[in-house]
Amino acid sequence: MLTSRDVSSIVIDNLCNQTRGQNVTVACFYFDFAARNEQSPAGVLGSLLKQLVFGLEEIPEEVSEAYQERRNAIGGQGLQISDILRMLQITSSRKRAIICIDALDECATEHQIKVLDSLAQLLQQSPLEYL
Repeated sequence: MLTSRDVSSIVIDNLCNQTRGQNVTVACFYFDFAARNEQSPAGVLGSLLKQLVFGLEEIPEEVSEAYQERRNAIGGQGLQISDILRMLQITSSRKRAIICIDALDECATEHQIKVLDSLAQLLQQSPLEYL
């Protein structure tokens, strides 16, 4: 019997196989019901950003500078959603990106709207695809 997580893994594996050798990065996030309160919008988008940056040959200077700026701030502030969206736009302009979000219904209700709004902003500004 396949679980939702197994199906998600099959879909992601299939996306990766289909895009192999095509200068495409696949980034994915699976919402876990057991961790719904820990999966903040900034954490979700940050995870996607890490995956997209990892798919590049080198880290864009703008991304590196923004990260260092936040890290050097008092208390080592984390990135804000607006910062992450700007970096996602930069990375997706360097290499085609496919973002796969699974089990969004498992996301805490108060976070769902922010995640969806953020992805909508990204789609308006970038050549990203969504499934």
